[in-house]
Amino acid sequence: MAKKIYTKKLTYAGMSLCLLSFFAFILSTAGALADPVGKLVYNNVFTNKIDFLFTPDIFAYVNTYGLSCALAIFSLVAFFTSARAKGKKKLDGAFAGFLILFPLVVMITKGIMIYYVTVKGHFSNAITMGYDNDKFRVALSLADDVLPFIAAFLLFIGGLVIAGRLMGEDFAVEIPVAAKTPDNAPAPIPMTTPQEQSFAQPDMSQFRKPDNAEPVMSQSVVEPEIPQQTEPIEPPTETAEQPVEQTSPEKCPHCGSELKSGAKFCSVCGNKV
Repeated sequence: MAKKIYTKKLTYAGMSLCLLSFFAFILSTAGALADPVGKLVYNNVFTNKIDFLFTPDIFAYVNTYGLSCALAIFSLVAFFTSARAKGKKKLDGAFAGFLILFPLVVMITKGIMIYYVTVKGHFSNAITMGYDNDKFRVALSLADDVLPFIAAFLLFIGGLVIAGRLMGEDFAVEIPVAAKTPDNAPAPIPMTTPQEQSFAQPDMSQFRKPDNAEPVMSQSVVEPEIPQQTEPIEPPTETAEQPVEQTSPEKCPHCGSELKSGAKFCSVCGNKV
């Protein structure tokens, strides 16, 4: 019997998770590239030229857009994983847990940033009374948080879909694959050594006694079992006992074979004399 390795639930990805992870990758990548792309657009649209929008160096860029870059990489991994498992059951509960937890953290973080930009910041004043370049900066800073938030929400929905499918799946037991023998393979011949053949038990079928054969008593029986008397025993009479000399017949009255002196049973047929 094969040994069981582990038991877990598996499910397939489907086209929905592939599309959700693909759009999440596009949105998170757009949020991560907001600063360099925004600088190019700003220099081509407005008269005054700038060297950067929000991040002057690489360290500031990682601090500002690091979460968006991580979400873009995570979305790309989720897309390729779901594409491989689109028609096969390869996704387990760990994958669904990652799709739910990490996007949830991103949604909470970006939600706080959106609240800070729209409520606590100068978003409304810049949109209504600011210059065009100020409106562009504020809108781009808001897009930097909104796009990753939407991407994380799409991945979160995909994780819930996989978790729901796993709840409806049966447990899949993985066992080691045994070597398959062909159907027309000859039956294996047992190999025995000469020593094993010498101790092999002989076939006793030829020595079996037929069902209608009469039992034969062995001569080595010293005290044979006397059958119980079925006839009622008559009470003894008060006549004088006379010694009766009992002599065994010379031949068996049943089979006619010769008897030994003093024998009570026939050694051939086993009947009582």
